[in-house]
Amino acid sequence: MGKEIAILGAGKIGRGVVGLLFANEGWKLHLYDRYVEGMRQLKAQGYYDARVTDGHAIDETTRIDAFDIVDAADDEGIVELLSDKVDIAACCVYEGAFESISHAMARAIRCRCEAGCERPLNILLCVNALGAPAKVRGYIEAELTVDERAYFDRMVGVCQVMVLAAGMPSEPGANPWQVVVSANPGLEIDADAWVGPRIEVEHVSYVHGAQGHIYRKVYCGNMLHAMSAFMGVHQGLRYICDCYRDPWIRSNITGAFDEAHAAILQEYSFDDEEDAEWVAFIMAKLDADVKDPVDRVMAGTAEKLSRENRFVGPALMCVEHGIVPFYLARGIAYGLLRLAEEQNEALEDDEAVRSFACRTCGLKDSDWLVLDLVVKHVRDIRVR
Repeated sequence: MGKEIAILGAGKIGRGVVGLLFANEGWKLHLYDRYVEGMRQLKAQGYYDARVTDGHAIDETTRIDAFDIVDAADDEGIVELLSDKVDIAACCVYEGAFESISHAMARAIRCRCEAGCERPLNILLCVNALGAPAKVRGYIEAELTVDERAYFDRMVGVCQVMVLAAGMPSEPGANPWQVVVSANPGLEIDADAWVGPRIEVEHVSYVHGAQGHIYRKVYCGNMLHAMSAFMGVHQGLRYICDCYRDPWIRSNITGAFDEAHAAILQEYSFDDEEDAEWVAFIMAKLDADVKDPVDRVMAGTAEKLSRENRFVGPALMCVEHGIVPFYLARGIAYGLLRLAEEQNEALEDDEAVRSFACRTCGLKDSDWLVLDLVVKHVRDIRVR
């Protein structure tokens, strides 16, 4: 196979990170997205611009035209593509679309098995969803026979990918198909799940122990981003860069980061030099001046506050390792106050806060330390 990649989910991450990195290396992009009318418009335009910026010195735009659009009116186009024409598929969809997209993948794997195809197929899960490979593998395996599962295990890699960039809105007046992402975009692929010879693409690397890497990204990096939004909206701030510049917010989010990071280092093993570089990469984002709207980052507040997600997950991990999640609990408190406002939930006293936290975050009486901290922080926030 030549240098061709299927991109399933042609949004900011699909086109703006994966598409940009591979297009820069001369790969052809096959874009597949359920937004059928939009894809027709993009096909008619014949190109799109990928802008990379940090709001300061870095502001680069690349025009990308080496792509085609896969018909998404049904599954036939993507099944045919994955069956024979490409050996790498970047899955850039939300977790809720895993089951649907896995159905097409299973059909393609069945076709490859029947044809005796001995070329590995690697599926790159470019999504901040913990446990994504196991979920996708489960959906695919459920549709395969015993022999097809054996082929799947031998010839298909389902790889977690850490996406080192964020997608942001374009400025008013920009081309409607422009995508904007934060500076220094990159991808880290699970080296242990990859099948066959590795591909060489600039800013695409391979890491061992990907489970630890994705938990570090979500519990530390994504948590910090979301907490800045929860606190920023409380203070009437519009952009994440404004939140990062606020001394009170910055001290709290870095405190939460340090707690989560300490727990992650107890739970998983990392190379010291690599981990230090990763922390420096995340901290450098706090000094960028990208106009990332607070409202965009806060989307899905309830999901972000769920038990296994960005705040409660690392808070409980801290407790397991003897670390008091003081700042993480403050992040939960700000998020709960925002969610209560969205849902017209009256948190009239400590017991109402505790009940709301249990329902929203999946906390139990045995999680008393986190619950007590959250209740205390809600009281403090209201009088601050």
